[in-house]
Formats: sequence, structure tokens, C-alpha cells
Amino acid sequence: MTDDAPIVAFITTIRHPLNSTDYPSVQRLAHESVTSWLGQTDSRFVIIVVSNEPVPVPTDPRVHPLLVSFPPPSSRRTPRTGLEAVLRDKGTKNAIGLTRARELGAEYVMFVDADDFIAREITAFVAAHRGAAGWTVTDGWRVQLERRALRRHRGDFHLQCGSSHIVRADLLPPTSHGVTASQEQLYAEQGELLERRLGSHMHLHDDLPLVPLPFPGALYRVGTSQSHSGNALGGWSRPISKRIADRFGVPATGLSPVAIARASLPSTRAVRERARLLLHRLRRH
Repeated sequence: MTDDAPIVAFITTIRHPLNSTDYPSVQRLAHESVTSWLGQTDSRFVIIVVSNEPVPVPTDPRVHPLLVSFPPPSSRRTPRTGLEAVLRDKGTKNAIGLTRARELGAEYVMFVDADDFIAREITAFVAAHRGAAGWTVTDGWRVQLERRALRRHRGDFHLQCGSSHIVRADLLPPTSHGVTASQEQLYAEQGELLERRLGSHMHLHDDLPLVPLPFPGALYRVGTSQSHSGNALGGWSRPISKRIADRFGVPATGLSPVAIARASLPSTRAVRERARLLLHRLRRH
């Protein structure tokens, strides 16, 4: 590793355009997120964006777009293509991103979903603890930006959000075929690890000697029509304070009573869902 090499490479992947009902929205969300990641307090990082089509990311020497020609993992024109398709598409694209990170000399990588937000002190924290195997974001927030609302998620945040692991690059599967590798070459080289460690966020904490990151590390963006999970805040929430907004590079909640109430009360969707569950229980009894 050279003195001017990045300490952390933030790697993100963009879904195939055919597996989206509103690809301009996918691109807009990615641009918002990548812009926020550039606010890291330590500048020794790069951002690698792997996609099938060009994404209008910020023009910055630390941002490295990479195009792949992988086919759509599913013929379904929907963000919810099923787990198998997600693991294949995300795993192979993350492998290409990991290859580029290694070419750039990055010591650590963090896989970040293209619509999420990360704490601005992550690079500085990693720089102060170099040599460690890595960290898992077990404590974070769900965020619904349209409502300017947050909900804390402690303990198993990493099982809900894909933006949850910072890993020393040498602990991840090999990527020896370069950034033009085919999906077949990647699978032949890495086998089941391709999907288990690069396509999924469910196993890294248990597979590798990672420890919990000692602060809330990410905002998991929910409530967008183009996400695979379709998750929502799930109940009572709180406004986005200026401190949290500055820490993650997102807009704060307005100070008007209407804005605060909108951010704090359950959404209409949450109320409907709870009413449906209650009605179901009453019918059973």
C-alpha cells in the first residue's frame, strides 16, 4: 500500500435498468447518497460505483464509475426480483468493485447500498484502527426522507441493512480476472463465497472476525418504491436533528409544528398495516 492509497473504498452497485419501474429515480437516489458520502472528515477514501448504464454521480476524483455488461438477473420488470437474482447481480458487481478497490490499493472496503447514508467519521475511525479485521454496523437508523423521519435500530441493524460491514480487503474472496471479468469467471473463482460474502450482508459478521462499530454508522433509507426490501420505518419515529443531518449528510426536519408532527407520528401506511393485523387477530379470536 502506497502513502497516497485510499484507506477505505466505499463500493456500491446499481440495479439493472430492466429490474426497475423508475430508473431515473434509482439514479437520483444514488446521486444523493454518493454526494453525501463525499462528506467524510478524512479524505483518504474512494467511492466505486458499479452499474450497467452511466449514473450521474458527482464529478470528483475520488468517485470511480465502473460499467459492466452483465445481463439482467431477472426478466421481471420490478425491483423485487427475488433473493436469487439479487445475490447474483449484487455479488458479481461487488466483486468488480472489489477488484477496482484492490487496484487502487484500498486497505478496507465498505459495501454500501446506493440509497443509504453513512456516518462522516467512518474513514477517520478506520484510519485510527488500521490492522483490525473490520467492523459491523449493529447500531443505526432507518430514515424516511420524504417525511424527514428517523427510527433507531440497535443490535441487529446489520441483518436489516446492506450498508453494514467494513472489512479489511485481504479477508474477502480473490478477484484475479480484473474489472472486465465475466460472471462465469467470478463464479468459477469464488464459488459460493461470491454470493455469501459479496452478494449478501447476512453472513459477514459471523464468517469474519468483525466487531461492532462503536457508534451508529448508517442510515437505512426506507419507503422508496425502487428498493428490493420494500421496508418502512415501522411505527413511531423522530425528527432528523441538525446534528444527525450533519453527521450523515441528509436534510434536517423543519421546525414547524406540521413538519415535526409528520416526522414523529406513524405513517398512514403503518397505521393501515397495524389496523389490518389487529383486525386479523380479532377475527381469529
